[in-house]
Amino acid sequence: MSTNGHGGGVARPGFRTLTAGLLLAAAAWGLYSLDSQIQVFGFGASGPDARSFPRLALWLLAAVVALRLVLSLRSEDFPLGNPVRLGRVLAVTASSAAALWAMPQVGFFFGAAGAGIVVALMLGERRPILLVLPLIVAAVVTFGGRHGLSIPLP
Repeated sequence: MSTNGHGGGVARPGFRTLTAGLLLAAAAWGLYSLDSQIQVFGFGASGPDARSFPRLALWLLAAVVALRLVLSLRSEDFPLGNPVRLGRVLAVTASSAAALWAMPQVGFFFGAAGAGIVVALMLGERRPILLVLPLIVAAVVTFGGRHGLSIPLP
């Protein structure tokens, strides 16, 4: 295994590899769950529908990230660094995934606000006024989506 990126073999995985792997996994999950997430009432019409642009964007993201992942396997990568910082990154990722998973059961407002508060705490925010900000943003997005745009949110 080459660790300097000059010989044959595969370079030691690091931050870039972790980021590309997580993005590729998210794009693959998005493509897998796209049909169940966006309801389309086509009435037999062929051609582009509401899933066409998200599907194209997700395939493009998956292709670019997969290419980046393959190309970065032979080049030197940044080390993952301090385990505490990596723990924060994983906690933010896990809270976002948990919020998306819980939204059908608890609703958009509670999922988005909960994830926002966890992310703010993980990034070091301790001022109470700024911990209320995710609640305000989630309320505005929920109200605007439901009443302003007539989008059915979970």
